Amino acid sequence: MICRYSRPLLGRLRVASFLAGATALSTVAHAADAAKPADPSPAAKASQPPKAQSPKAQSPAPTNEVINVLARPPRFAGAAAQHELGSTTTISSEVLVARHVTTVTDLQNLVPNLTIQTQGGSNAPDFYLRGIGLSDYTQNNTPSVMTYFDDVAYPLAALTSGMMFDLQEVNVDAGPVGFAHGMADTGGEVRIRTNGPSRALHYGLSEDIASYNRSKTNVYLSGSLADTVQFRIAGQALEGGAFRFNRATGQSIGNANAGGFRAKLDWEPDTKTVVRLGFDWSQDNSDAMAGFVRQDLTGQFPPDRNIYATGWKLNPHFADLIGIPRNAIPSNDINSWATSLRVGRDLGWATLTSISSYAAQVRHQYIDRDATPVASADSYLAGNTGVFSQEIRLDGSTLHNRLDWVAGLYYSRIRSWGENWLDETGIPTVGYIQETTHSEPQQNFSQFAQARYTLLPGLKLTAGIEHQSDDRQFNDVDIIMRGISSHRYPDHGALTNQFSGKVGLQYQVTPRVMIYGDIRRGVKPGGFTANTTLVPSQLDPFKPEWLLAYEAGFKTELFDHRLRINGAAYWDEYHDQQTLGVLLIPPYGMVGDYINVPRSTIWGTELQIQANPLPGLTLTQNLGYERGQYDDYSTLNTGATGAHYLMTHQWQAIYSNYAGADMGIPKLTLSGSAAYKTGPIFNSVTLTPEIDYSFRSAQALQPRGSGPYLLPAYFLLNASLTVKPVHGRWSVTAYATNLANRDYIVAGTLVTTTLMGISGQPRFVGGRVAYDF
Repeated sequence: MICRYSRPLLGRLRVASFLAGATALSTVAHAADAAKPADPSPAAKASQPPKAQSPKAQSPAPTNEVINVLARPPRFAGAAAQHELGSTTTISSEVLVARHVTTVTDLQNLVPNLTIQTQGGSNAPDFYLRGIGLSDYTQNNTPSVMTYFDDVAYPLAALTSGMMFDLQEVNVDAGPVGFAHGMADTGGEVRIRTNGPSRALHYGLSEDIASYNRSKTNVYLSGSLADTVQFRIAGQALEGGAFRFNRATGQSIGNANAGGFRAKLDWEPDTKTVVRLGFDWSQDNSDAMAGFVRQDLTGQFPPDRNIYATGWKLNPHFADLIGIPRNAIPSNDINSWATSLRVGRDLGWATLTSISSYAAQVRHQYIDRDATPVASADSYLAGNTGVFSQEIRLDGSTLHNRLDWVAGLYYSRIRSWGENWLDETGIPTVGYIQETTHSEPQQNFSQFAQARYTLLPGLKLTAGIEHQSDDRQFNDVDIIMRGISSHRYPDHGALTNQFSGKVGLQYQVTPRVMIYGDIRRGVKPGGFTANTTLVPSQLDPFKPEWLLAYEAGFKTELFDHRLRINGAAYWDEYHDQQTLGVLLIPPYGMVGDYINVPRSTIWGTELQIQANPLPGLTLTQNLGYERGQYDDYSTLNTGATGAHYLMTHQWQAIYSNYAGADMGIPKLTLSGSAAYKTGPIFNSVTLTPEIDYSFRSAQALQPRGSGPYLLPAYFLLNASLTVKPVHGRWSVTAYATNLANRDYIVAGTLVTTTLMGISGQPRFVGGRVAYDF
């Protein structure tokens, strides 16, 4: 289609696109460039941190000359990423709604080789991408996969809870990152972008009601307050959905009770500047994700036959100590809020971006980590965290647009306090309540630069470097074993001061086919174990991990953009891998302790296919296959140690050498969908039936894990039917998730004497009504 804009308005649109991060237009410039490989538009470049804008294309002309812009709406999301190095999965807002993405954990069913799990019934997510991740139960360490909300890094993954609504798109980048924006990391990043303000007035709502009295309500309002000021507000409320129950009393557990609110305000003082102020708030008072017994080493409780069964019983003395009702069930009380200020300025020769942010969370959680009425692992987690960050970035293009570059600085400051209560009065060999408190101040200062140079037509070289200095302390550690003893441990510190780097080549074989290869070195800072502390060695910091990653791949869009096929193969050499190991401390039992695995190797492949073979028909298929192997690793064999205790009721540490052992990561992840939008029926409505599936192979909870130390493979099937008028704004959808009502397990954890599993959801049948004005 042909669009006509005046020059000043086009300038404002491009600057707004820089701040909103949306690809607004796809431009075709001169006839002489028609034969060149298709690059993203300047606006699209601005929305992608690894690339720089063309200042010539950005600078608005002082006249009101009218220009013509040829724009073709892309058939598939993520058009700009098709011309970038590395593997990127882009998920549009339509797909996020259709696939019922409510929390970050739901993303794992849409991205190859991505695993997102929670620990012990808490809401804190752990990210693993291509097998690289950290199981951080207490959420006091930097994750191996960084999460961004609207370009703001969240160095503690628990801060991302309660924010997955009113979304524009999600991008998942695999491999070492941090060379062109934000924080460096070893595993990759998940970039979540929410909808921005609009000039025209828009508002809408949706209501989703399903089985188990589950409901989800979304509302939004967007428009202009003045010619240069736009706003958007959005909110979400979640209720119900409990499908787990107390095996002894039948009481249900798992109801959602959460809400969130988001507001954005854009101000455009001139055609070269945009200022955005954002605010997020959420409150989560939902029930905890209670688990079921897979193996009880004491022999008191047999494994649960029903994976939705659980158990708990609150010790009245423990309830009084932590200040909750004696009849409380495992639940959350988590308040989170964040504010950010983003300023973008077109300097002519480059674009200057400043992003300032502050995020805070107050966390209170009572969880039962053994799924039994015995007071052996009843936990209460309390914490108060504040994160300030500042990023300044320059993007530019020089040498007749042959050199795109970006350089910047990033700083974050974290102040965190935590308290961990553990009731083990039901264990005869322990018999006390333990309280652990600590504070953990941290700061990270990073500098990054990346350049991409066109060597020959279609052939581009990219090089990047990043340096980070991370300083963190573990202070004020008090251990109180009530009725027995108390200890104040010395303060500890950890410093990371290392470089990361990348170099890669990409070649545009044809305007729609690109091949690439790159080598990256990524670093993640060290940290501390903030779990239940019983011996001084648990307070020693673990070292930084680093990764040397090799990747080669291709990206194609064929048949007039009706078919997209992207593929990649990778080989990662993992050094000092940070992992949650286990210590045996008789007579207490087995407790977590973070350690470094000297050497590991991970390799795999990915394939993503999107097709639009016929009008209205959309097909997708994702495939991820990976293998991981420990090259040098000796540690406690939790399975053998637990089996010995089960037979003898005596603790004895049994160690194993796992060199050559499989790392246990899911080897195969598959997902796909098929949707068909019909033509007008009775000249009034369209029908869109859709079906999608996901498959995840088995995952071992320890090296060579089997039996209860293995999460079985599972297959999920979902279906929906949407009715929407041809000329109207409402839609009605009927759907079913886990259509076959399969039992499956999404996570597992070992606490002292119990191995617990977290079940996935049973079949949910529901309907959604939406109206956009």
